[in-house]
Amino acid sequence: MSSPALHAIWEKVYSSGGLAFPATVAALTNLGVTRYRIDYAAHAVTAYFTGATTDTYTSPWKHEIASDIKWDLTALRAAIHGAQTGTIGGFRGFCDAAIAAGVTDYTCYIAGQRVVYASALGDAHTEWFPGMKQD
Repeated sequence: MSSPALHAIWEKVYSSGGLAFPATVAALTNLGVTRYRIDYAAHAVTAYFTGATTDTYTSPWKHEIASDIKWDLTALRAAIHGAQTGTIGGFRGFCDAAIAAGVTDYTCYIAGQRVVYASALGDAHTEWFPGMKQD
């Protein structure tokens, strides 16, 4: 499936002005997206809809993923905090900081209200949406 409306959202997210995370989630939810995965190594964003339907958008940013980047949970948490407070330089700044912390990909589970960040070696961190109760 290729959705022009969905691709328009990603174009806003990746634009210089960006699109804030809450606005991104709201727009994706309105289109029926249940989760999405950002893969820095593949330069791809895959959106998943109810059922087995998917849509993949190619990121305009080509990140270099060094094989020797160590997982740094403290740095990842700082990047997340910077994104939540608007002090990290938008989505591009967040992506750069997350990659520097060892993140190769992450999945945002909209209905589950959490984001799971992962490294090339399987390290993972679950970040709940702001204000959500953890298990």
